[in-house]
Amino acid sequence: MLGLRRKRRQLFLLNTVLGLWFCILLYTKSQGGTTLSVEEVKANRNRESGTEKENKNINHKRDINQHMADSNNTLLQSINPNKRLIFQPTLPHNFNPNAIGENGESVIVPDKAKAESDKLFKNHGFNQWASDHMSLHRTLPDLRPSLCKSQVFPKDLPQTSVVIVFHNEALSTLLRTVHSVLDRSAPDLIHQIILVDDFSSIKGHEDLQDPLKKYIADLKKVILVRNPKREGLIRSRIIGYSRATAPIVTFLDAHCEVTIGWLEPLLDRVHQNRSVVVCPEIDVIDDKTFQYRAGSSGDIRGVFNWDMKFRWRLTPSQEQKRRKSPTDPVRSPTMAGGLFAIDRQYFQEIGLYDSQMDIWGGENLELSFRIWQCGGQLEIMPCSHVGHVFRNVIPYKFPKDAGLTINKNSVRTAEVWMDGYKEFVYQRQPYMRNIQFGNITERLELRKKLQCKSFKWYLDHVFTDVILPNESAIAKGKVRNPESEMCLNTLGRPKHAFLGLSPCAHEGKTMIISLTVLNELAMDEVCFDVSDHQSGGKITLLDCHSMGGNQFWSHKKNGKLQHRDSGLCLDRGTGINPVMQPCKDVPSQIWTFDNYYPNVKPRKLN
Repeated sequence: MLGLRRKRRQLFLLNTVLGLWFCILLYTKSQGGTTLSVEEVKANRNRESGTEKENKNINHKRDINQHMADSNNTLLQSINPNKRLIFQPTLPHNFNPNAIGENGESVIVPDKAKAESDKLFKNHGFNQWASDHMSLHRTLPDLRPSLCKSQVFPKDLPQTSVVIVFHNEALSTLLRTVHSVLDRSAPDLIHQIILVDDFSSIKGHEDLQDPLKKYIADLKKVILVRNPKREGLIRSRIIGYSRATAPIVTFLDAHCEVTIGWLEPLLDRVHQNRSVVVCPEIDVIDDKTFQYRAGSSGDIRGVFNWDMKFRWRLTPSQEQKRRKSPTDPVRSPTMAGGLFAIDRQYFQEIGLYDSQMDIWGGENLELSFRIWQCGGQLEIMPCSHVGHVFRNVIPYKFPKDAGLTINKNSVRTAEVWMDGYKEFVYQRQPYMRNIQFGNITERLELRKKLQCKSFKWYLDHVFTDVILPNESAIAKGKVRNPESEMCLNTLGRPKHAFLGLSPCAHEGKTMIISLTVLNELAMDEVCFDVSDHQSGGKITLLDCHSMGGNQFWSHKKNGKLQHRDSGLCLDRGTGINPVMQPCKDVPSQIWTFDNYYPNVKPRKLN
């Protein structure tokens, strides 16, 4: 009886803790830091703004928030001293909610600064002007699934060493990455932050020299390591790892921002199973506006294509069914590579990175294959959100040709881990057979030592929804309208442009189109998308998303190409672009492929 009463009291107290916790979440919309931007650090001037009354209210709010967070942790630990709540950052004294970029909002460049902004954009491949004028501690929205916000973790979570490699990085994005880690992580969980300067240029990047050194001198947990020569991301991460002393190593890129609750789920999962490598959900920081946008939270996972490129794909139904809660991890065949946490000793045991790979590119697939084939697991944690600036251009030079460097790394990956399936890679890109990829004896011996499984096992048990090249198309070749002898042609147009037509007598890769087993019309990884469901609408070239919808087509040999969602059919039209029209038995809606493969059957979408 006494035991039952004790359990009821403990349950009551725990519910009280969670109730107070939700009050905190409702009370404060965002979490954050100061309003000092890198411009202000350089100029050493104060940018506090807002009325005195507003600042007093913010300070009062901060003090209440801190008091409630401390009280909740104290109460929880009185019930169960072995548990902890997610760390709650607080608003500092000089927080300005109206500063640009706060709460992850877009930064609008004023007309008078656009010339300077355009110039800076070329230096880094993102809007450096916006980054320089935002707070280094800006607040961000909390985009986690709601159940993540009430999670409780072990008190004795292991510490982590955070490794961040940079080369010619904008100082503001680098410092904001560092401050976001310090601001939104429990101090007892961050052992050190290791910055590895991969031989940044002195000219044009003077602020990465003494100014950076002096700035981080006041940040006790931050260590700066400088490479005496250019090593590239891969070897620089190995250098950073060699300086790490915490049980878990977390790798981040130099243009990231972590959000509230990002760290505990990563550390907890690795603590549960040291052979699990975990990645956060990757949110998007817009390269032009620095707006912070939500990632997928369990809807997609990492895969690869036979060009050896990382791709996101919808999480298959069998994996969704395995997960019992939105907070459960998603098993992922591959990782993007920039952001992950791994047990330090386990990373050593499985061979770190392939140090013979250069700069970056391909190392993420190599590590992904190795983790799975050698007995580990790779997972994405929906309760951990980290934003990343995705650039459309590489703003710095590779010591050698960028494409050749990345392809060399990819060939090393294929030769060591993909067994006979590497032939699909070479069939897609025959020139890769002639790439000099160096000595791989050591990596092959590592595979043997670790008793790693075959690539067939990986495809059968991990990437189960893979589409092999010889099973990918129901029909393929030129797609011709016999009446007009005009063929569909992407014409090398960029994404978001319209599908075109050209005489079938012409030749070219842009005329080779597949009707895939997912019922897509595609040229390589560009799909024919119909979002305009009106008569006369045109067909847009977009990335294939493998989710059906606006990219789902049906076709019978030498017949119509019908778009499922709109019910319309592809018509040759009268201009230079085919159009969508109501389906009729007319010659302008008849299309034929060069080749049909009757033994290849369509697949069901997830």
